[in-house]
Amino acid sequence: MPFLEVKGGPKPHRIELDGSVVSFGRLPGNVVTVDDSSLSRKHCVIEFVDNAWQVRDLESRNGTRVNGGKISLRRLRNLDVIKIGKLEICFISPEDAVLKAGPKEIDPEQDTAIKTGHLPDQNAKAAADLSFNENLPSIPLARVENISRDRPKQKVALPGMDIAAKDQTVSHKAAPVANTIDIDLNSVVGAGSLGNDPESRLRKICNESPEKPFEASDISLVDMRGQIVHQAAAMGGDDDDDASESIRVFRLVLLTALRSRASDVHVEPRMDRATIRLRVDGMMVLAAEIPLDLLRRLLGMVKILCQIDTSQKSQVQDGHFSTMTKGRRVDFRVSLTPAVHGQKLVLRVLDTSNSPTRLHELGVLPWMYEKLRTMANRDSGMVLACGPTGSGKTTTLYSCLREIDVETRNAITIEDPVEYYLEGCTQIPIDHKQGNTFANILRSVLRQDPDVIFVGEIRDIETAQVAMQAAMTGHLVYSTVHSRDSMGAIFRLLDLGVESYLVANAINLIVAQRLCRSLCLNCRKAVRLTSQQLLKMGRAADGMPSIYAPLGCGSCLGTGYRGRRALLELLEFSDGVRDVVLKRPTISDLRNVLEQGHYITLQKFGFQLVAQGVTSFEEVERVAGGD
Repeated sequence: MPFLEVKGGPKPHRIELDGSVVSFGRLPGNVVTVDDSSLSRKHCVIEFVDNAWQVRDLESRNGTRVNGGKISLRRLRNLDVIKIGKLEICFISPEDAVLKAGPKEIDPEQDTAIKTGHLPDQNAKAAADLSFNENLPSIPLARVENISRDRPKQKVALPGMDIAAKDQTVSHKAAPVANTIDIDLNSVVGAGSLGNDPESRLRKICNESPEKPFEASDISLVDMRGQIVHQAAAMGGDDDDDASESIRVFRLVLLTALRSRASDVHVEPRMDRATIRLRVDGMMVLAAEIPLDLLRRLLGMVKILCQIDTSQKSQVQDGHFSTMTKGRRVDFRVSLTPAVHGQKLVLRVLDTSNSPTRLHELGVLPWMYEKLRTMANRDSGMVLACGPTGSGKTTTLYSCLREIDVETRNAITIEDPVEYYLEGCTQIPIDHKQGNTFANILRSVLRQDPDVIFVGEIRDIETAQVAMQAAMTGHLVYSTVHSRDSMGAIFRLLDLGVESYLVANAINLIVAQRLCRSLCLNCRKAVRLTSQQLLKMGRAADGMPSIYAPLGCGSCLGTGYRGRRALLELLEFSDGVRDVVLKRPTISDLRNVLEQGHYITLQKFGFQLVAQGVTSFEEVERVAGGD
């Protein structure tokens, strides 16, 4: 029978799972009531659905995490660790472990021991190691069909924690773990556990990827000057077996990042170890843990690749390097920052293969595509993209720039920094050490006979005024601004001090954007729509009894999502919008005039993707719920 090992309360204990629903939260009516302010009143449930145990978050305030990743719904596997507030709950399924370990012959003495419940001495340690603590109280649960709001009549009370039970008897003697006596613990934990063998753990993640165009030994490490420091095995370099441990692990980290489509790699020093985490689809995922001595060697190798002073450890350091794999080049931007336990390393992965490059790859609605493509062919005007950092604004504007015929038009970009190469465009980086700003570089660019100008970001009134005047004097200008939505971009410019007549006459189109995660097609699960979801989705949910929710599997690193899609909101400046902007508008004034045209908010766009099974309701609420 599966069971839960619970730590973080007054003392560790065990909860046997007999098919009943186990609910956690601060409310007394929960099966497990915890006096912890970081938990919601009804935080999450562990339930048996479709012949499998799963954990479901009940839209809690601080969320539920499984193996370090935040989840809304997740199918549980043996030794999954659930984290809610201060509680750490390990799901242990001896049956799964037996299946994983495979059949194994048992001698007659062991067979007798299993039937009688007396474990031989040589197997006692194996049985004890399977759990957190062999002296945990075993607490059977009452069968509960639905989670009741009322306090159970019979319960077992532990200091600071209440657990509903069939009766008030608590067994403090560990139940015999007869079914696990012959399990090979290496097969249960896996050779790639976080702390024991980081190489095996990283290889396991790499092997889960459906696409394997190259291996770690195919990666050549190229320094910032373009010189190959460590050649790939195919080019005469050392293969994985001959290379040093630091080179092998570093190549595996890079391979893991590329195969999992990570945008960033975080190598963080702790008190007694270092963790390697990946930002995949906007969320952090724990990949492996490494010893501190290996971390120091990795940092030294990265500094050599970036031509950074290896003796400096108390300063912020930046650099870049690249990799070559079978003709494919990927650039990495490096940031080193001193922390309490040493230097923290962050690698930004600049892999163009993970990003859309043309407008038709953005997945926008047909009428949105036509508006963006039409703007790219205009001689003058201004297109603004808005959204928070990391929402894909630059990628969308790059896609627009690639629609421009650079053979007949002069396109110039001003960026801080230049991250991707644009064929046929003159790209100018901002050099802050020389005192350059977007405004003074933009003034210089206007003397370079440009047709199309891309300004990386409007941060001040000076840049805004110069860019808008350029848009009104025969130039097509693209730029970005930080605001919550398309209407907010207008108020952002007005708050900077830009005259309303400039805003009204210079801008043609504002594109608000968010990135939402796409459901993993291997493990997504249909769930019935709730009345609240039906009310929020409105017409998008007409005739739909169910939608899809994430579960989690190996190919999506257990998150339930794989890849991301853009949510777009287009605000076109019609005569009615210009009239309102000239009068210093309110939000209601703008909304009233926009509702008369073809205007779809970020949230409505997201709900259309929910109806199509592309993403989940919870994901749209997370990224666009306030819009």
